[in-house]
Amino acid sequence: MGFAWYRHPGLVVGGAIALALMAIAALGFVWTPFDPTRLALPDRLQGPSALHWLGTDHLGRDTVARLMVGAGNSLKVGLLSVALGLVAGTALGTWAASRNGSLLDEAVMRTNDFVLAFPAVLTAVMMVHLIGPGAANAILAIAVFNVPVFARLARSAALQVRSRDFVLAARAAGLTETRIAIAHILPNMAGLLVVQATIQFAIAILAEAGLSYLGLGTQPPAPSWGRMLYEARTYMQTQPWLAIFPGAAIALTVLGFNLLGDGLRDLVDPRARRART
Repeated sequence: MGFAWYRHPGLVVGGAIALALMAIAALGFVWTPFDPTRLALPDRLQGPSALHWLGTDHLGRDTVARLMVGAGNSLKVGLLSVALGLVAGTALGTWAASRNGSLLDEAVMRTNDFVLAFPAVLTAVMMVHLIGPGAANAILAIAVFNVPVFARLARSAALQVRSRDFVLAARAAGLTETRIAIAHILPNMAGLLVVQATIQFAIAILAEAGLSYLGLGTQPPAPSWGRMLYEARTYMQTQPWLAIFPGAAIALTVLGFNLLGDGLRDLVDPRARRART
């Protein structure tokens, strides 16, 4: 059956939000209406106007420009942290599945359980406190939380695939475990990994905003949505738009990627859709 958008409204809405965010971030790399780091104290705390569409902050910096560049910074942290977690977690989970029931497999899974016992943002905060603030360290900290998520998923999916006839036939033909994993196991669980990566991306965006709010993520003068929220806290009563716009950007981004992940899960696993109807 062909794709019917009305059967996957979450996928359509989430995909539209994700595409819009990527378009804004890409545009922010080459053009912004103003320099997002330029201080203009005479223009400080202006409301939305024809010149400054979403107003200016306490240092006179244009909010639209900072939101555009902040979108790129958030995407960079989210993509790199999820990619690192995906690669490391998938390799670890697939390797553990090949040693199912062994002490090594048990050690890997119990370590994963220990890491997952802490919330994502708390894990990232603890790590960044240890290794220092900055975007690069934030990427590493968020990736560490993503590793056990993908490892558990990859191990579960690999165990299911390894029991199928074509894998048994490949093993009987003399293929090594590495060749079997690359040629048969990974392609059959790629869809599940992509779905999980989309959901983890939303969590990574939220974690990056939390770290930046605490001063542990993207460092000034580089714009960051979380940092914009932190700087707006003093002006909540008089200039609420300073917090509304970056807060709405974070909420809309997280909502969009969660909807996209749910829609992709419906496509990959129709049983999940039937369970919710």
